[in-house]
Amino acid sequence: MLSLAIDCGPMEERATCPHSNALSGTSGSGIVAGQKKAADLTGLPVPIISKLVGGLMHMARTNIDKRSRLLSAAVELTYQNGFEATSLADIAREAKVPLGNVYYYFKTKDEIGEAIVELRLAKLSAQRQRWDEAESPKDRLCACVQGVFENKDCLAQLGCSVGTFCSELHKGGGSVATRATEIFAQHLAWIESQFRALGKGKRLQGPCRAPAFRHARRLGPGSYLS
Repeated sequence: MLSLAIDCGPMEERATCPHSNALSGTSGSGIVAGQKKAADLTGLPVPIISKLVGGLMHMARTNIDKRSRLLSAAVELTYQNGFEATSLADIAREAKVPLGNVYYYFKTKDEIGEAIVELRLAKLSAQRQRWDEAESPKDRLCACVQGVFENKDCLAQLGCSVGTFCSELHKGGGSVATRATEIFAQHLAWIESQFRALGKGKRLQGPCRAPAFRHARRLGPGSYLS
């Protein structure tokens, strides 16, 4: 199984509230103007409008924070114990969120699985975008291998978090397992596109800039496959 170049530690969801701009505006003058307009429409004093907006913003931030904590806890626990063995109660306890609140964000355990998959997809997509900034396909591939090399100790001890998660989902089947196949499919498609850009199998000319690539060649082609 291909080991993906990801961080071994807990992954945090980078979430933003879709209504934040509408509530707060983009500047101090925008906030004041919005509050005055709301006061004109509702007949309420501006200070009350300000308090209402502040309360809504606080609720939005609290909801985002709780969901992010739940998702981060789910990622960490499923990596340590497996998805099947991790219960909603375990996730709630780790995130320090009341169990009853979990169902507000995730109705079922499958929804948590879907959220983990989407988070993995987003994280790996962001990594590939960084690798694409390299000058050549060779350097992009080297950056990919370097990412695995930097996490080699963690991968050797705990295994590939993405591969283990996807394998477990695949055994159970279902829509979450189907979606999870996109994680490796997209990653392999990117790697294939880089090799195509190299010239369809033409031998690399010159040493790769990434030390991990040279190390991988010494270890053999199966170094990052299991």
